[in-house]
Amino acid sequence: MLRMTTGNWVFWSIIVWIGAFLIWIGFFPDLAAWIGAIIATALSALTLVFGPRPKIEEHEEEVE
Repeated sequence: MLRMTTGNWVFWSIIVWIGAFLIWIGFFPDLAAWIGAIIATALSALTLVFGPRPKIEEHEEEVE
């Protein structure tokens, strides 16, 4: 499974917001832009919340 850092997911979240908003404006030019902004924000938040997280490696510490 694809694993990326949190910074990468923030980047992709911003890209999703821009893309969703531009698609909204392209397909629904007569509707209010703030509706598209709300939908884009929701999609961006879903990208941040449900995106795969970096694999956390657990190091076993030696007990003496």
